[in-house]
Amino acid sequence: MTDEHLLQQELEALAGNAFNPPPESDDAQPEPMSGTMDRWQSLFGLSCDEAIERIMHHRTNLTRTRVSDAHWDVVRAEKENSGYDREAYEYELELQKRKAMLSNLLPSAEDSNVTYLVQMDGPLADPEKVRRAADMSEVPSVVTGQSLEEGRSVSLCCIDASAKAALLRWAADEGRGFEPTVLVNPKSLQ
Repeated sequence: MTDEHLLQQELEALAGNAFNPPPESDDAQPEPMSGTMDRWQSLFGLSCDEAIERIMHHRTNLTRTRVSDAHWDVVRAEKENSGYDREAYEYELELQKRKAMLSNLLPSAEDSNVTYLVQMDGPLADPEKVRRAADMSEVPSVVTGQSLEEGRSVSLCCIDASAKAALLRWAADEGRGFEPTVLVNPKSLQ
């Protein structure tokens, strides 16, 4: 395929995600947010606030993957029996894609001397939670810094390559869609 054709496909996908079609029939009413929230809490093990945040992020993500009507027709009965609707199924597919990408980010042997900084937020809001998720024997040290993009202060835990690998496995297996912010500690590269 040519680059122009790929670009056209991407633009069509973005337009499709931005378009919010009317219900399939006049009788069909959209599900109340509380029902969608309950579904996502049950399926993905999220708190109320996490569920709302993930639903809204999913709905506003114009680059998300959408399943075709033909695909949904094939899996619909099975997925609805498991508690999914089309939107939750598409989110599940996005989670699976992120899990696959996270496993590709595991450090290699040449990264063994590099240290990393993990932003403390979400389910990793304190050093003890980072320690457990990264399977560390001791609580990691904490440094503070300033976010250049948002101008706010941030707290970061210092971890090594093996802890980073464990943390990414935790994110893929138990993180429920949470993507930790992991940066290379520039001091370890000197």
